[in-house]
Amino acid sequence: MKRLNLKFILYYLTLYVLISLIFFNFPAITNSFDNKLREHFFNIRGEISTTNSVVIVNIDEKSLKQLGQWPFGRDKMAQVLINLTNAEVGIIGLDIVFAEKDRISPHTMAKQLEVKGNYLDHDTLFGNVIANTPTILGYFFTIFEPNDNNAPVISSKISTKNNVNTIIKAKGVISNISEIQDNSYSSGFFNAFSDESGKMTHMPLLMNYQNITYSSLGLELISIARQTQNINLEYENKNLIGISLDEFFIPTDSKGFFNINFRGPQKTFKYISFADIYNNKFKEEDIKGKIVLIGTTITTLADLRATVYDLAMPGVEIHANLIDNILKQDFLYKPTWSIALDVLTIFSLTLILGYILIKLKPIIIFPFVIVLTSSLYVYLYQLLFTQGIIVNLFFPIICIVSTTLLTTLLKYLEERKTSLFIKDKFAKKVSPAVMNDLLQKQDDTFKVKNRQLTVFFSDLRDFTKISEKINNPEKLITLLNQYMEPMTQAIIEKEGTVDKFIGDAIMAYWNAPVECINHADAAVITALNQLKSLKKLNEQMKIEYDLELDIGIGINSGLCTVGEMGSQGRSDYTIIGDNVNLASRVEGLTKFFGVKLIITQHTKNMLNESFKMKELATVKVKGKEEPTTLYEVIDTINIFTEDDTTYEAALANYKNGNLENALELFLNLNKKKFSKINIFYIEACKNYLENLSQNFNPIFDLDFK
Repeated sequence: MKRLNLKFILYYLTLYVLISLIFFNFPAITNSFDNKLREHFFNIRGEISTTNSVVIVNIDEKSLKQLGQWPFGRDKMAQVLINLTNAEVGIIGLDIVFAEKDRISPHTMAKQLEVKGNYLDHDTLFGNVIANTPTILGYFFTIFEPNDNNAPVISSKISTKNNVNTIIKAKGVISNISEIQDNSYSSGFFNAFSDESGKMTHMPLLMNYQNITYSSLGLELISIARQTQNINLEYENKNLIGISLDEFFIPTDSKGFFNINFRGPQKTFKYISFADIYNNKFKEEDIKGKIVLIGTTITTLADLRATVYDLAMPGVEIHANLIDNILKQDFLYKPTWSIALDVLTIFSLTLILGYILIKLKPIIIFPFVIVLTSSLYVYLYQLLFTQGIIVNLFFPIICIVSTTLLTTLLKYLEERKTSLFIKDKFAKKVSPAVMNDLLQKQDDTFKVKNRQLTVFFSDLRDFTKISEKINNPEKLITLLNQYMEPMTQAIIEKEGTVDKFIGDAIMAYWNAPVECINHADAAVITALNQLKSLKKLNEQMKIEYDLELDIGIGINSGLCTVGEMGSQGRSDYTIIGDNVNLASRVEGLTKFFGVKLIITQHTKNMLNESFKMKELATVKVKGKEEPTTLYEVIDTINIFTEDDTTYEAALANYKNGNLENALELFLNLNKKKFSKINIFYIEACKNYLENLSQNFNPIFDLDFK
């Protein structure tokens, strides 16, 4: 027994050394798992209260509808700062950089048009307002693209008496234009960096540029709000451990990063629409004495980040979380002795745990390990959220599992479990058709290949209005399911593959993974069948929801890349390529042309069956230099009317440059029956006839999605 124990101790010692080597040498790999486990802790804890001291002024869809497209005129920005100041705001932070002049400023427009006169300069106005309001500007550093721009002057003095080589060094800076920046009291950078798992778990409070240390927007707001004159960097054994604002200590890691104790998912903080502030439609008590951050939640402005609670949290709310952490002082930090604790944990859960498990009967091992693991992680949970101490969460479970497997000699069972896991993974990841392809071609099933496909995109029209009208999440999902079922069934019946559902949109394709002869015909017939099904479905929709659904469908054929794609453990059998993008663009043009089904010339050329079609236009879509001719598919019955003949004659005249004849014919057609395509060509003819100096080009540039 002693020999057996000694043998196992040697195994445990080897395991301890191996895990220790992984711990010290591969942090970039293991930290992503560690962060994932910590993310589960956050989800278990759930949402917690804020200090109610931070408010977000949101440039939202409502603001865009009322005030116009972004960027707003600086006069509007100035008015918002004035209204906030009049409401006795504590301090304002701008999660925005104004790196260019206001394009819609009268002064700028007059200068561009060479109009003489003294016109209002929005930038100067905005700068003057900033100078007279408690506003802190934002800017950002560039890490990879160098430039020689000067960083903004900040009010706080950062003590750098010790070595700060560990702080991230920037190569350039993008700041506000001088009319704005020169009038500010201070500024702070708003750079953000994801962790190994691609999520925002920490933010830099400090960065170095041209041998000068600068503070972040959040740190600068706190420093000024507390009237701190000096920011001191605190060290322990020559390692940066935090920042002191007088007696106020903020822990950081050695690189100056602050771990964020997120309060909850998106909208945990108070949001007020930018438009409401601009129009003075807000409660002053919501603003008085508060720290106000101005930013955006609009998806198209690309300031959304993945966090422990959300895949798309607005960057401005991440700053709000950071500031609220500092105000409440419920920090999360790694003490300098955390590594020693991690090493001691690895030692205990390999050598000591292994020795204990040797003494236990096999039937007791599993319950013992469950109790041990549960107790340990309850303790680590408490350590994180009551003491704010961050220790490694990944290696304890690795040590427990590894030691248990080694002790009980369950390698065979583990291999079987792995085999079952793989089979289960395949069953969940691929459709039955793809699974058959896997079984028949196991050697290259996941190998990416190029293949001629027909790609299909459909989208519900005016889905936002439908959502607003129903105003009930459960009913909305029921409606979507009622719509998706017949649409999906139509695709499957014609040997199509449903790639994904994108909200209310459907993406599908033909000729993969299994071969589909005449795949272009199959796709077009499917689309026509869907439109017929929609008519029947709308009878039910009218009764149940008092509305009718309308869709647009775009189809394109061509060479695409198809196969298993994605990250390890998170992959999908899908397609990519320019022809996929073109199909998506074509679907987006259905509403523009006022039709329901559009195919490209590539698809038309591949059709074997006869369809009633109508040529729409030859266009260049966004992202494509090569023009393509678009056709509306109307029906499977190819019967032409007198109006159809007139339309073809009008189109031929237009393409040949006979614009007056084309205009007359299109006008006559539109008198009989209004049509967006008629209006499209009427406006095009008039444009060329009124501007004879233009070179006629029958190809249209439709540079929008």
